[in-house]
Amino acid sequence: MKKKQLMALLLCGVMAAGVFAGCGGSGEGGSTSTGGDTTAEKYSPENDEVDENGVVNGKWNKEGLPIVADGQEVSCTVFVDDSSSTGEWYMVDKLREDTGIDFNIEYYANEVATEKLSLALSSGDYPEMIGGWLLKDTDILKYGVGQGMFVPLEDYIEAYAPNIQQILDEVPGARETMTAPDGHIYTIPYTVDAPKVDYQISINTRWLKNVGMEVPTTTDEFYEVLKAFKEQDANGNGDPNDEIPLSFDPNNKNINYMMAWFGASCDGNGMTMKDGEVEFVANTEEFKEGVKFLNKLYSEGLIDQEAFTQDSSIWESKGGNDLLGATMCYASSDFMPYANGETPDWVSLPVLTSENCSDPKWYQDSEGVSTIRTQLVITNKTDPADVGAIVRFWDTVFEADYSIQIINGPIPEVVQKNDNGEYTKIDVSTLSQEDQDRYSWANLWPQALPKYVPLGFEIKTTPEPYQEKGEVDAKYEGHLTGVLPSYWIPLEQADEMSEVQTAIQEYIEQTVAQWIAGQADIDSGWDAYCEQLNTLGLEEYVQMRKETAAEAQAAAGESAETTEESAETTEEAAE
Repeated sequence: MKKKQLMALLLCGVMAAGVFAGCGGSGEGGSTSTGGDTTAEKYSPENDEVDENGVVNGKWNKEGLPIVADGQEVSCTVFVDDSSSTGEWYMVDKLREDTGIDFNIEYYANEVATEKLSLALSSGDYPEMIGGWLLKDTDILKYGVGQGMFVPLEDYIEAYAPNIQQILDEVPGARETMTAPDGHIYTIPYTVDAPKVDYQISINTRWLKNVGMEVPTTTDEFYEVLKAFKEQDANGNGDPNDEIPLSFDPNNKNINYMMAWFGASCDGNGMTMKDGEVEFVANTEEFKEGVKFLNKLYSEGLIDQEAFTQDSSIWESKGGNDLLGATMCYASSDFMPYANGETPDWVSLPVLTSENCSDPKWYQDSEGVSTIRTQLVITNKTDPADVGAIVRFWDTVFEADYSIQIINGPIPEVVQKNDNGEYTKIDVSTLSQEDQDRYSWANLWPQALPKYVPLGFEIKTTPEPYQEKGEVDAKYEGHLTGVLPSYWIPLEQADEMSEVQTAIQEYIEQTVAQWIAGQADIDSGWDAYCEQLNTLGLEEYVQMRKETAAEAQAAAGESAETTEESAETTEEAAE
């Protein structure tokens, strides 16, 4: 994907970085005031003045590059979470040069960025743009719809952004996903082909061979494998004490996914699809058994004792130094460097069965296309005369050549654009180490900011890369929950349900963290936990989720019927 990286949510005790993780936010509410209407009047392309040369507001060009007119300046800053060690991105520099826009990035690690953003929004001291995995639906509704701090963008997109407009018009579900309850679009979309399984547990097959074991298929077998990793010299370096049996991507722990093994895989809010219905499962016996299993692993030292405090660089260092036996990850290349075309010593675990669950279902992230609606907003700190230019900047990001370079590397240094319209990526291992680092995925573009590659697009590479995600999807086919319908909390319930949802989520996170770390006993505390969920408003929250899911499913059905009717009409006309 995307890598659609779902960020750490859970803060508690020694597990300060959290137990559950998720990417961006979805399905949260906000204020119901009418601040957005006032902002929509102030910020509109109808207020722009275009001269006979196509220069808008005397500052920037309506079409073509550069965007900024000769002798003029347009600058903007985006606040974003990113794990970059340098703060330098090749394609940011290229787009800054090609567009003429002084595009600046203020970035922090996710946990730090989340805290700073909360303070910035509360104080009113925020920049022209906010991006990354920081915003939630709550923020869009509260600060956009309610308080008018975010600029409605749909008219700017229609006027100045044909690439983004095409996404809204042609990508299934994109416009519906992006449109807030007041009818406005407040964000730049992040749309990509996406695997159905975004994160899974991967295991080191070389370690398995070294300890004489096979890929486990049950939780009991997995436990025995992790014990062998801990007790033996699984990595073969002569030190039987440096192995870490199980760890997690620091930004995407997704421990809630692992509840699949016990029949309760869910998102960070405890919600899942079960038999085609939206269900809350974080108060079920299946969920309880999953937590108890993780507590057992943690108490016996089978889970990385730094798993909830390490940052990405530490996790990646452990992978690069062959210290990891199994880990939650998007793909093994995230933590284990290997040459393009090389098959790594890692495979995904199957969806494990347990004594509690013989037909487990893993949480499903997408149907193959993902549009995230909380990835970037333009705020009312932006000069109204410059909003169209900034929207044009993002439309340039979405233009095919730039999109391909943001994902794969620059043309012609890494990617060759052929006369027949195809693109070919060279074997990057033939480049100098300096250029390999310069053009590496993480150093091309801040991965938390929007990007787009035309759906279905393929780039030829030599040698062909290891198709790890496709293999994961194939392995998990038939063992997936189904995708939770996209939704917005109804405006009339937004304030109440937002508070309820936040309270429930935080309570689950804090309590589960204590149980896994052994700071509290799950058996003696379970009944009180379930009662407290009800006190916090669980019943009303679940009812809201079911109602909005039903509405979303009905709307999707109507959209499919309209598409089918349109296709039939077109076919009849052709005949």
